[in-house]
Amino acid sequence: MSSFRILNYTDMHPQSMTGYGKGTAGNFRVEIRSSNHKNLDININVPYFLFSLDPEIRKTVKKKFTRGRIEIFVPRQEMDSVKLKVNKTLAREYYNALVSLKDELSLSDDPGISMIASHKDIFLMDDPEINNDDFYNALNGALDELKKTRVEEAENLIADIKERVRSLENYTRKIEEKRAGFALTAHQKLKDRLKELLDGVEVDETRLIQETAILVERSDITEEIVRIKSHIGLFADILGSGDTIGKKIDFFIQELRREVNTIGSKTQDVEITTSVVEMKHDLEKIKEQVQNLQ
Repeated sequence: MSSFRILNYTDMHPQSMTGYGKGTAGNFRVEIRSSNHKNLDININVPYFLFSLDPEIRKTVKKKFTRGRIEIFVPRQEMDSVKLKVNKTLAREYYNALVSLKDELSLSDDPGISMIASHKDIFLMDDPEINNDDFYNALNGALDELKKTRVEEAENLIADIKERVRSLENYTRKIEEKRAGFALTAHQKLKDRLKELLDGVEVDETRLIQETAILVERSDITEEIVRIKSHIGLFADILGSGDTIGKKIDFFIQELRREVNTIGSKTQDVEITTSVVEMKHDLEKIKEQVQNLQ
């Protein structure tokens, strides 16, 4: 009976796609949240005076992450160097127009400051003095903290996946052990069934052997078991690679599910069927966990 390759997970660090990080430097505070997404989706919410940095922000994020929805937020109130100016000429024009309207309509109240201030276009905001080094220090600090939380979350997911991979190994061994005696069992069951149907008539042993061989060939699951072992071995390599593993694992889940389904369709053995059901359950749980891995 062939054996599995020993699972040897290295000390690399896959990432979850959910996490949070924040960084501060100078007048800047940067907050970043990430959540599940099949690709890398970057959303940037920053004050207008940082709009020009958008391409560089995206470039910086792409160097660190490959999957997930990344939301970057810079609170405007952190910028205490922002200065507000008033367009006095325009304010005066609004005032004169309101006074003229008041006289024409014979109104009693003079226009007050609240009426003039309601016209937002009289206010001008100077671009603050921006220290790019401070901003990128805050951004990189937030990205580093985000990565740390994503790695910590991934460790929990990977631990569960490892246990389920070992469970798949165990059920595969059970199926292989059961298959080893399948030919003899099938021969005896077919012989007993024919005796029952033929009601005492002598069974042709040569013909019985031929029919048993056909039955065994149709029900043979040797190739499926070999492929399952191969996939599980590659599974272990991926889990230990520390690379972007989510999509790779998803591919092998599909391959394993195909082989397990084939085994289920080829056999009516109760013990093998039970193992197939349990393997499908483990694969479904692994798939759920993988959805959150980069």
